[in-house]
Amino acid sequence: MTMPFPMIVPAVLSTLLPAPMSASTLLGLSTPPLHLTVAVDMTGSSKNPAFKYADQARLLSQSVLLNQLRSGDTVTLLRICDGVQTVADFTFQSKNGARLGKADILRYTAALTKPCTGRGSAITAGVQLAVKRAAQTKGVGDVTVLFTDGALLDDPKRASLGAAVKGFLGAKDTRLLFVAGLSPEAGAGGVSVRDSFVKALGGSASDKRVLLAGAYDLSNVYPTFAAQVKAARR
Repeated sequence: MTMPFPMIVPAVLSTLLPAPMSASTLLGLSTPPLHLTVAVDMTGSSKNPAFKYADQARLLSQSVLLNQLRSGDTVTLLRICDGVQTVADFTFQSKNGARLGKADILRYTAALTKPCTGRGSAITAGVQLAVKRAAQTKGVGDVTVLFTDGALLDDPKRASLGAAVKGFLGAKDTRLLFVAGLSPEAGAGGVSVRDSFVKALGGSASDKRVLLAGAYDLSNVYPTFAAQVKAARR
């Protein structure tokens, strides 16, 4: 990972919070379950606290767990370093549709966004594991969030990224892939890291179920993501 990321200030936090919900929505009634996967790439620039990369990743994962997770959903949390660590993998059940507790959210997201210590980046392996885990909850819609700057040079499986994403999109239960945090900084050959990542996705990048957000776009794109998650439950 290569570039500093601006911190999402508290004033912008409101754009990541949910709109007022009806009683039936709040209680989780009449909402088909989803399998929500959040995979966070914590390599490279996440090691430098000045970049605020971990802060953005933490805010996004907290927003997903607080605002999008409903009782009956399956949640998988994956931390990507030089390998892939499964931080959590369970079906969330709550009484009266209550949301996941604040203490649990903070505990999970702290573990999920802990900076890496080794070298290398297992972005493709993270996507492959997300696809494999999603396939185990047949008949349940799959929504995957991948937070990464998109730098693939240190990913030993990068040649397989396009195939992994294509396989995910080819599954009948797939509803959405949200890739957030992509870097606009110039990479190899002067091409931006984001553009190189999009190129690696191939035709999947133009699939209507793929939502991309750059490093400076998260607060603007999140409402679209939330609306697509809502639509995925219908």
